[in-house]
Parts: sequence; C-alpha cells; structure tokens
Amino acid sequence: MINDYVNDPYFVKEKYPDISVCEKCGVVFHEGIFEWLNPPPANAQKMICPACRRIADKYEGGVVYLKGSFLQKHKEEILNLIKNVEENEKFLRPLERIIEIREEKDEIVITTTYEHIARRIGEAIHKAYKGSLKLNYPEDTKYIRVYWERE
Repeated sequence: MINDYVNDPYFVKEKYPDISVCEKCGVVFHEGIFEWLNPPPANAQKMICPACRRIADKYEGGVVYLKGSFLQKHKEEILNLIKNVEENEKFLRPLERIIEIREEKDEIVITTTYEHIARRIGEAIHKAYKGSLKLNYPEDTKYIRVYWERE
C-alpha cells in the first residue's frame, strides 16, 4: 500500500489544530476533516490548506487531456460540464479542485489538485459525449493522467 503522507508533501502527518481555517479559500478543518462552514468560526486558527498550497505551487495530482474535432465544435458545452464537475466535487470534497485549464494547439489540458477530480472529469465527459477514455495511474504514485478524445 502507498503511504499517502510519504507521497503527498502537502499533507502533514500531524493534524491541523481543531478548528483551523484556510486564509485563502476559507475551508475549515474541524474534527479531522476539511469542510465548508459559512461563516467560518471566529476563533479558528489560520493556515493554508493543502489544495491552496498545491494551486500556488502548481503541483498537480492529476492532468486531463481533451482533444479531437468534436471538442472544437462543443468546447463551450464541455467546459461548462467541467466547471459543474468541479463545483460538485469541491462541495463534497473541498480539497478536490482545478488548478488550471489551458488550451494548447488542438487540445485542452486541465490540471487538478488530486487524482480523484481528474478521473471524475474524464468520466463525466465520456458519459456525456462518448469517445475514447484512457486512465493512466503511474505505479506507486497518487497521480493520474486522463486522456479523452473524440473525432
């Protein structure tokens, strides 16, 4: 089994103080989990959550590659679907976020904070638009490369 703490430099072995709030995004660490509390408790200690640290460092946990002529014709719809997946993921799992969406030549590349959201983005696009989907998990890492294509 992979030791998550060894392979993820953005998680600390010891827990954050209960109650802590991220200075950047406002996510709250409470009773061992990250969650959205609105408003965050006034007495919370300040910290920077692992997702915000990954975003600042551009340290991805997953990458999604989208390409094909279908993508070019339906780009706006697909980008809306991606944003919806992120909203749902972020609501349920506050550390699962998109770092960046960029266009390169004839493809869209999406980097994510963790591997789960990258996989879910690929699966959602495949479910909605079919095409070819490949998931590549490099051995002994908490990382994924997702490839989706439709001509």
